Amino acid sequence: MGAFYKKILKMLIMLGVSFIVISCASSPAGTPEYSPDVQRSESAADDRMIAYTILLELSSKNVEEGRNILIEQVNHHQGFIIRGTGNTITTRIPSENMEDFITVAKTLGKINNERRTGTDITDQYRDNTIRLDSLRNVRDRYLALLDRANTVSDMLIIERELERINTEIELIQGSIRQAELSVSYSIITVRFNDRVRPGPLGWVFYGLYHGIRWLFVWR
Repeated sequence: MGAFYKKILKMLIMLGVSFIVISCASSPAGTPEYSPDVQRSESAADDRMIAYTILLELSSKNVEEGRNILIEQVNHHQGFIIRGTGNTITTRIPSENMEDFITVAKTLGKINNERRTGTDITDQYRDNTIRLDSLRNVRDRYLALLDRANTVSDMLIIERELERINTEIELIQGSIRQAELSVSYSIITVRFNDRVRPGPLGWVFYGLYHGIRWLFVWR
């Protein structure tokens, strides 16, 4: 085995060990524990990355009209529709316009249900950025080794490692972009339900029902 080949193997082992150490350090298990006595500043709290998901269920006399108005408001608030099925529209609205959009949406019918969920993705996002920087440094070292490779076999070994690292980099970059989108654009789902009003005959049976109920049920 040539000296250069041994040097490559040694470098690969060192890079692999360093990458494992970096991954462990960036995982939740490696996160230091803080004493309850430590007070976080307001600026630190403001830096948290929160991804909001909102569900709004409305009863409307005119579902079609409500849908059309809602679509206009999506465009007006610089958002976009990601899914529209039946009486349900799911949108992404810029976080700074979220409250205004919800306020307008509530005027399109009677509110039956409102659910809001906020997910803190700050730690996951920071871990991914640390891993991305580390992988880029490892890739630079492999590229430097590739420039010094003298044989085809040496080049193939390094190129396989580079391909693996580039795949991991692309996956992490995708996760980072998705996290940034989730924070910048809130997911808001509006579901319309028909508000059914009884006809003339229906009102007769409605009155009979309450009359009979009054005769047999005392409160």
